[in-house]
Amino acid sequence: MNRLTAAGAALLAVATLAACGSSDNSSGSGASAAGSTDASSGSSDGASGSSGIRVAYVSPTGAQIGQQQINMGLTRAAKEANWSSSVIDSALSPDRQVSNVDTLINEKVSAFASWTLDPGATTGAYTRAQSAGIPVIGVNSTGDGLAGTVWWQVDVCKPGYPFDQQAQYIARARPGASVIVMGGPPVPSIQAYVRCFTTAATRAGLRVINETDNTRDDSASAAQLASDLLTKNPDVDVFWAYNDATALGISSAILNNGKSVSDGTSDGIMDFGVNGDPDAIQAVREGRLTGTWDTDSVGTGWAMALGMREAMARRGQRIPDLVVRSTLWTRANIGQYVDPDRRDYTFDTIPLVR
Repeated sequence: MNRLTAAGAALLAVATLAACGSSDNSSGSGASAAGSTDASSGSSDGASGSSGIRVAYVSPTGAQIGQQQINMGLTRAAKEANWSSSVIDSALSPDRQVSNVDTLINEKVSAFASWTLDPGATTGAYTRAQSAGIPVIGVNSTGDGLAGTVWWQVDVCKPGYPFDQQAQYIARARPGASVIVMGGPPVPSIQAYVRCFTTAATRAGLRVINETDNTRDDSASAAQLASDLLTKNPDVDVFWAYNDATALGISSAILNNGKSVSDGTSDGIMDFGVNGDPDAIQAVREGRLTGTWDTDSVGTGWAMALGMREAMARRGQRIPDLVVRSTLWTRANIGQYVDPDRRDYTFDTIPLVR
């Protein structure tokens, strides 16, 4: 899917699929942050410990910046727990993801987390891991064989949760606003929170006048789609995008069409992304983006480690799901933003929704 982007692929999925949070990369593997995989070999140690416990993360796409931040969080958590850890890149391929899961089963890891690209493809693999006594923690994913799930708060579709808050935010600024929703690749997690936002928008009295998918998951294609949509809908009030790469492409189209981007209170078209990617944060500061949901990918990596720790302690039992807090950054609060590299958590301070 800090929204895979296909965004992620799972979001991302994926990016951020998210979502996949998300970068401009639409396919292929890439080098991740500390503790990431080597794209050519599939996995590598990101942290080494003497406890004998080895954990891993099956990433939907190592090329996505939010995924790299998840890897960073997992690496730091593994170091604190004295585990060894690794990340294995599925490069947006469901088949490769299944192969990666089977590799971890054969290597007899202690536990692993996985952001599912295709539930139909991975269910059997997760069940094989479960049968082998290896707990699997889903990331923004559900399905048979999982011991529990770590959720981004934006991916939890409940009244009062992020997209409901966002719809109310827009409705207060512009009652009855017309909204264009831009989704992404046909990944379950992306489709789910597109549905969640559109439902919340309708409930808040907003008018969703168009739904278009940026299936290529990059800024250039989003810009072209948005330019066409602006020609057809010149008076649109809001663009809502499933990830930051898409929102930034929309921003370019808005500006190139001689229009302005609203900061949430000013005139212009509101343009929102998801993932809290660095480019999106800078765009909010510069007035090129109205807002972005920061899903806290570093905190997500820590939450994955916490979930695996709990699952290993409760062999065979399902653990309660963990929800990582999301923050909407706009011009009003961007001064409080803390860079992911400086987010130092412990197992006791993970930013979970209690």
